[in-house]
Amino acid sequence: MKPNSTHLILVIGGTGTQGGNVARELLAHGHRVRVLTRDPESTASKQMAAKGAEIVQGDMADLASLEPAMENVSAIFSVQYADPYDPSVEPRNAANMVQAAQKAGIEQVVHTSVAGSNQFPRWDKYQILTEYWDHKYDIEESIRNGGFRYWTILHPCWFMENYLEPNVALMAPELKNGVMFGNLNGDIPVQLSSGGDTAKFARAAFENPGKFSGKDINVAGDELSMTQIAETLSSVLDKEIVYEKVSSEEAIKRGMLKGTVYSMEWMEDVGGYGFDIQETKEYGVLFKSFAEWVEENRDRF
Repeated sequence: MKPNSTHLILVIGGTGTQGGNVARELLAHGHRVRVLTRDPESTASKQMAAKGAEIVQGDMADLASLEPAMENVSAIFSVQYADPYDPSVEPRNAANMVQAAQKAGIEQVVHTSVAGSNQFPRWDKYQILTEYWDHKYDIEESIRNGGFRYWTILHPCWFMENYLEPNVALMAPELKNGVMFGNLNGDIPVQLSSGGDTAKFARAAFENPGKFSGKDINVAGDELSMTQIAETLSSVLDKEIVYEKVSSEEAIKRGMLKGTVYSMEWMEDVGGYGFDIQETKEYGVLFKSFAEWVEENRDRF
């Protein structure tokens, strides 16, 4: 799908981290973009409109509101909100999206999920984490089997944005004091991705659907241990930052999100996210290293 005036891409989640990056990437490369939002008057919506996106009001929970949003749309970028307090939200919203897209005759869906959702047999130490993956995988299956001409599932991993607001408050709550901590050994390589990585893959898939269709792609722009992440932050930000290995109980007590603590236990057992970063590189999509990403975002730390 080369950029032209006849193709319109609907970006779901276009005012969030991943969807926002995708919308900006597509607009910067000449694509027509429509952004679905519950609040067209929000600051994020107005900023996206200023960049050239068409803003349309709709709610993923309201199937009827999705139908006008998909009129004249050729392709969809999908990212679904996982409500930590209501697990039914994500699969319900995704089901509404698939149903509306099928009715509208959408040809292509590029969906971003999570690393680990398509890995079997499942690591099943914690039911909450297994259910999280199960919901992600069920949504992926609804897209794989949805009758779309082209589909691509992206599997991002540890977000570089975890070290920025608002994520940092739960993912690295003592970073402002120069301390990263976690229950993951500091020398285990962890695959890293950013919203920009997702955006570049999404644009590549929209521009060359045949090459990327039918693919589950693990997305990673860099691979560093927690100790190396702390060292990189120290070097780029010119501030001493150290990584402390602590128990799961202490990590939770000190403010780390419980789901992150469980995920670190998983990464400890499987060795990062369980895939080789060379898989990602084989697609020829060029990403920034973590050091380059930190430098680019240093004013947000």
